[in-house]
Amino acid sequence: MEKQILGVSHVNAYIKQLMDKDFILKNLSVQGEVSNFKAHSSGHLYFTLKDDESTISCVMFKTHVQNSGFEIENGMKIIVLGAVSVYERSGQYQIYVRKMMQDGLGKLYQEFEALKKKLSSEGLFDEATKKPICKYAGHIGIITSNTGAVIKDIVQVAKRRNPYIRMTLYPTLVQGPDAAQTIIKGITYFNQEKNVDTIILGRGGGSIEDLWVFNEEAVARSIYASVIPIISAVGHETDFTISDFVADLRAPTPSAAAELAVYDYFNLQNNLNQFELTMRQAMYRQLDLKKKRLELLKVQLSHQHPGLKFERKYQYITELEDKIKMLMDNILRRKKHQVNLLEEQLKGLSPIQRLKEGYAYLSDLQFNKIISVKQLKSNDKVMVTLSDGQVIATVDVIDYNKGEV
Repeated sequence: MEKQILGVSHVNAYIKQLMDKDFILKNLSVQGEVSNFKAHSSGHLYFTLKDDESTISCVMFKTHVQNSGFEIENGMKIIVLGAVSVYERSGQYQIYVRKMMQDGLGKLYQEFEALKKKLSSEGLFDEATKKPICKYAGHIGIITSNTGAVIKDIVQVAKRRNPYIRMTLYPTLVQGPDAAQTIIKGITYFNQEKNVDTIILGRGGGSIEDLWVFNEEAVARSIYASVIPIISAVGHETDFTISDFVADLRAPTPSAAAELAVYDYFNLQNNLNQFELTMRQAMYRQLDLKKKRLELLKVQLSHQHPGLKFERKYQYITELEDKIKMLMDNILRRKKHQVNLLEEQLKGLSPIQRLKEGYAYLSDLQFNKIISVKQLKSNDKVMVTLSDGQVIATVDVIDYNKGEV
């Protein structure tokens, strides 16, 4: 007799039927710590319960959420009452929660609150100690992973706002046991080099465990000690870490951090043009008022005796008009010169302008900058960036400057 061949949906339906009939599984209480919590726009709650050895997915539908009596969050220990069943579409078994109660705060959450209270009492969160973010930054330091969406989002937003902005990435780990030291080294590096105006410290969203490195005391104290202002951009808008409280400014997302750190070049240019136009219009209005005043004085003088007094007054008014014109012209020239200087200064900050002048930017194929022949050896591949493109070249000869080893 041939064995019956079942479809995947039949198997999942059969397993669900077995689990739904199980007396224990259809009415049980489970204790654990909340992680990967997500509140859906529909009102349903999705999260994971875990203990030291295992995890299980949970879902609580909107009708039951309304009767829960409290809001859960990652790191919280709770007891859920419900049934274990299978979600047939994916074949995943999970707890369908009908009721939940708080069972104390989880260990990570307790550590978070304890450190937050400690650092707050020491003044690390005080607004008075926070450094202002540079309004017109020319060079931004970025501390994050060199892979993933975070660095791409920051670069994209920054270049959109100011195509001439310079950015230096210090690649670090953003989770795991070694992540804290790499982040601290990145902050130390930028403070030693003193070559950036603002530092962005960022990573994408995740659970409280994924973001925990940004809750470590050593990282918080390194941020506080930084001479260069730091924008914290960790996780999503609803994620808060100790780094957010210590940093000079918190951004809800890495993209928002780029918006806060990089000024809008085109908006500034438009403002300068508008300022010049406003100044011209104001000076022309003043000149027009003076002319009208002059005409009025002429009318008033025409009704007086046309003697020497009239001639002196007329001469004085004529000289006054000339002085006004000269003064207005001088003011206009000075303001125009100031605007031209600002435009030239902005052009001077452009690395693209340097490339057009004949300079080139040298890097390896991983886009790491090369500033010394000591970084190269024969047959190395290098990328030469010119004003209109890139060239891949091979090192044939290395010629050290006289006196160099």
